[in-house]
Amino acid sequence: MNQAKSSYKCYLVCIFVAFGAIGTTAGATLPMVIRSFEWSYLAAGWLFAASAACYLAASWASGGWIPKLGLRRMLVVGLCLQGLGMGAFGRFSDLSWNLICFGILGLGQGMVEVSTNVGVVEVECDGQSRLMNMVHSGFTVGAILAPFVVGWIAATGMPWQQIYLALAFVACIMAIWTVFQPGLSPAQRAVARGEDDHLPTMKRKEKSLLILLCWTIFLYVGAEIGVSNWLAEYFVQHHQASTTFGANAVAVFWLGIFLGRLLLGLGWGKGDAHALLKGFSVVGSIFLMLALLASSAWVALCLFWVSGLGFSIVYPCVMSLAGHVFPHDQSRVVAWISASGGLGVWLFPLLMSMISQHWDIQAGFWFYTSLSFLMLVAVFAAGRLPIQVPEES
Repeated sequence: MNQAKSSYKCYLVCIFVAFGAIGTTAGATLPMVIRSFEWSYLAAGWLFAASAACYLAASWASGGWIPKLGLRRMLVVGLCLQGLGMGAFGRFSDLSWNLICFGILGLGQGMVEVSTNVGVVEVECDGQSRLMNMVHSGFTVGAILAPFVVGWIAATGMPWQQIYLALAFVACIMAIWTVFQPGLSPAQRAVARGEDDHLPTMKRKEKSLLILLCWTIFLYVGAEIGVSNWLAEYFVQHHQASTTFGANAVAVFWLGIFLGRLLLGLGWGKGDAHALLKGFSVVGSIFLMLALLASSAWVALCLFWVSGLGFSIVYPCVMSLAGHVFPHDQSRVVAWISASGGLGVWLFPLLMSMISQHWDIQAGFWFYTSLSFLMLVAVFAAGRLPIQVPEES
């Protein structure tokens, strides 16, 4: 039994390693893609918006699909869509073609993220978020490795499309693994949970908490993924760094996120989840602001790393809180929160590209900084609600 559970946990982590690699490759390759296809910032913004819009739709719908289809089918379809989108992207320079590819990719990402999060909260021990942190640490491992590979590709002069083909292959391998992986909940188990219509009877303070958690992820994911998507271009354009340096900067940012999630997953920082969330969020927001004030590329890189460390626990902590406070509707609540993040990923990078196109990329990053401080408002407001939240044990 323990061996089967360990195998299942390993599978969930590997799913998110691949998910993280796929999710950060676009940002790491952005300077090369823009210059290779001669795209504007606005064109790149529409590319991210297409992916995010489809991610949002898939995230929202997954809450209803999971009870009917089960986790296995959802994950297989999602992984195959990711593989298709990654493999087809960059084959042609036509923007419409690549918008379709990123739309397909976004559908797969939404299905995989929600399904994996539901799989985690189903087996997570009450009062803990360590497995959620471990799985999301897997995301950061992929988010670190892929940009480093992109940096190596840029340094060697290989076509940047190679990383997309490699990750398409990885997604297909994970889909095959999913077919044979035991422990994934079947449709009927999810239906049993889904039929318990708990949300209409939710207390006012619980509804308020859910709204604030959605608002937190809406702002956080929009800023986090936005920074990740544009960080390489920020260093290339603003600091006049090389494309290799820019790609590696994305990896360094995610290295900070990885370290924070790893420490929390190993049991560091036990105690009030809201207190941890507030403290780390403040660090992330302040150091993001300081990074934009730095005149040296190396100093800015270090500050972005600390900012990543500060933001590290926001997403897994919010998901775990939701899973514990709303145990009867985990799939729907997780889907709603994920969809909130998808809305942020769709809206904010597009606005950022418009700001950067009109002014410069520095102005776009100040926009992201303002989002992180707005997120703090939601985090502190959630902490004031009189809801008993399990402590890390």
